[in-house]
Amino acid sequence: MTTHEQLRHIPLDGTRNVRDIGGYPAANGRRTKWHTLLRSDELVGLPAHTRDHLLDLGLEQVIDLRWPEELERSPNSFRAELGGDTRVTYTHVPLLADDPTPHAGLAGMYIHALDARGPQLAEVVKALLADDGLPAIIHCAAGKDRTGITIALLLDLCGVPRDIVVADYALSAQHFLGPAPHIEPDDWRHQSLVVDSPPEFMELALAHLDEEHGGARALLRRNGMTDEELDHVVELLTEPDPLA
Repeated sequence: MTTHEQLRHIPLDGTRNVRDIGGYPAANGRRTKWHTLLRSDELVGLPAHTRDHLLDLGLEQVIDLRWPEELERSPNSFRAELGGDTRVTYTHVPLLADDPTPHAGLAGMYIHALDARGPQLAEVVKALLADDGLPAIIHCAAGKDRTGITIALLLDLCGVPRDIVVADYALSAQHFLGPAPHIEPDDWRHQSLVVDSPPEFMELALAHLDEEHGGARALLRRNGMTDEELDHVVELLTEPDPLA
């Protein structure tokens, strides 16, 4: 494991798949900023020291992509109305209206999100532009599917090379191998899990994004975002790369 890979995964009690998307090469001689956008599995039952650690990283916003019933069953540790930590902004954007995987599979679910949930994807991106919108953490349940397609869209918007976007998606599988020392035994994520994040699934989704939508920027513009807003998102998520 390289130094950057070690920095990318943040092992926190109560979580399994928290990762920083900083340090990736982006367009125009830039790179994604560290400690600005994180991706994660569900943030449920987090101990105080984990929440404090995230705040120490500068966390300002939590964006939860899960279904409403998941929120009720497993309340987010930052959802204030249910007694969660109030020190950050909590934003709920249910990325999917239903679960298309039984008939479409995972690869089909990613394509469905791009085709049918453009307004919700744009809502997530707009949330990053809010006052105190960043640093942010975007998460779902395992942090690989709903989170995966959302993060892939943002990385594509920033001009991160496609092979790196795919590799970032594929990292989730390794973080579910073996029991998780940071998770309570009664949590569904505790035991070793077979978590599918095959690179070819994201490759298909990104090819579809190009062929049917003209890329991330075109999809987001079609769903109400302006070029000025999108340029600002890129500016917030990236910085000049000293090695470029």
